[in-house]
Amino acid sequence: MSTLVAHTAALLLLVPSFAARSYSSSEKVAPKCMVSGRVVTASDGTPLNSSRVVLTVEHQRAESQVYAAVSGSDGRFTIKDVPAGRYRFAASHTGYVEQEYQSSGGDTGAILALQPAQEVSDIVFRLTLASVIRGRVKDEGGEPMSYIQVVALRKPRTEELEDEGEFPSQSRELVPAGMAQTDDRGEYRVFGLKPGEYYIKAVDEFEPMGNPIIGNEWALRQAIGSQYAPVYYPGVMQVGQAEVVAVSPGEEEQVDFVMRHITTVQISGHVIGADGKPATDTYIYLEEASGEDFGVLSGIAADAKGEFRLKGVTPGSYVLHAQQNSSQEDAIYHASQKLEVGSDNVNSVVLVLGQGATFQGRVEVSGSSTTRLDRIFINLSSHNDVSANAWARVKKDGTFVLRDVPDGDFAFLVNGLEEGWYVKSVRLGGDDVLTKGLEVERGESGRTIQLLISNDSAQLDGLVTRDDKPLIGARVRITPDPEIPFNRSRSRSGNTDQGGRFSFVGIAPGHYRVIARALASDGQKPAASDPETVTLSGHDHKTIPLKVPTQSQ
Repeated sequence: MSTLVAHTAALLLLVPSFAARSYSSSEKVAPKCMVSGRVVTASDGTPLNSSRVVLTVEHQRAESQVYAAVSGSDGRFTIKDVPAGRYRFAASHTGYVEQEYQSSGGDTGAILALQPAQEVSDIVFRLTLASVIRGRVKDEGGEPMSYIQVVALRKPRTEELEDEGEFPSQSRELVPAGMAQTDDRGEYRVFGLKPGEYYIKAVDEFEPMGNPIIGNEWALRQAIGSQYAPVYYPGVMQVGQAEVVAVSPGEEEQVDFVMRHITTVQISGHVIGADGKPATDTYIYLEEASGEDFGVLSGIAADAKGEFRLKGVTPGSYVLHAQQNSSQEDAIYHASQKLEVGSDNVNSVVLVLGQGATFQGRVEVSGSSTTRLDRIFINLSSHNDVSANAWARVKKDGTFVLRDVPDGDFAFLVNGLEEGWYVKSVRLGGDDVLTKGLEVERGESGRTIQLLISNDSAQLDGLVTRDDKPLIGARVRITPDPEIPFNRSRSRSGNTDQGGRFSFVGIAPGHYRVIARALASDGQKPAASDPETVTLSGHDHKTIPLKVPTQSQ
């Protein structure tokens, strides 16, 4: 994700750590760089005061630093004391679309590569006015409806589909671009949208959003449930029948909805605990099985007898989940069941909780190192169920415990490694988890995961050209060859810099496929280079050229 929201959040978290950083007298510090420029409007070049600009390290690792500034009344900004390196660079201003360096719009831009002591002073960000979609939601009697969730959905770009999740099956046909909730007048306003085409969806789902002045609304919604079906503009229930809403820069488009009653049903049943008794302190929630776009999780707590009733459920395919946290045992109990909901109530559903599997683990280091193992996080990502996962933090001695892992097939993901480090192998007994994944069956325990990390990683650089000229802001992706669901975490994506060059560090040795794409406007097929194959060994540093044709093929 490259939004300025993420950049700003990272800045707030990281400022104390790098502000207090000190260097030993024996450490040689390279001369710092300076970056300056202006932020203006794309329409007429008017300076934008109080714009936010931020530099973040291209391939962020643990304790990555962030550098930022705010523009003055003349639109000018200066960021000093920036170490040499490769950075993502973006600017934003309220009411405008965030823009990345060397981007003509809101799409991904180029990397800014800085050499020691370099001063860059000619940068100009030209921000485009954001679009707004607003409107009113009423019921069939013309009465305004409050607390309706309205979401603007868009089709994901090619690079987003590549980078989203570890499994292609998790990709959604539409992704949220903005969201709002109707007020007491039934009015909503989705702002900050990039000009383009959107599908608009209204959902009768109440979200308190941290507002304590809601009276009995929450309890009322819990008791009654929804009586209205989700609807796409201009009033249809299927996304295939929906119409797109196109908005231009600075435009406010009016989109009104009429929510219609639909026959809803009740799902009821009870939950049995792992000890065979009625489960208490259990949360029951219903998840839409399709997951083609923005969905709603409807949930309620089971009562003291382990019984539950979910009201106002519309027809469709769902997965019913139960989860119980046990503070005494430091454990989580799970149960899931697929349901097809029609026009009749679904009664007497029985969910039997069973504690998930527990895996002991140990991180081993290849070679001598002072790397901080307690900064490493382990995450299991489900192959079939996006809501099923497990995680653990590694201790200083390299041990970790994955508790309460639900049934399923999982990819093994590792985060928090320092720059230059990679996962060399993950083994469970004689199984290679990076090849076969982690297959979990109910109650499985007593097996130990061996995770080996190493810093003998490789580096791959290159130059992307088109018509014998450097291609700025091209998207470059490397994937394992062959690529399988369980090794996709070794795939990497990045953009070329102002000289058309790309760089990937910390790559696991192996065989890879490399391709470059020139970013295209929405709805157009991006031109791509012919795939190149490369074999990387430990400590390799290779450079390859990539040529992108003038037109997409």
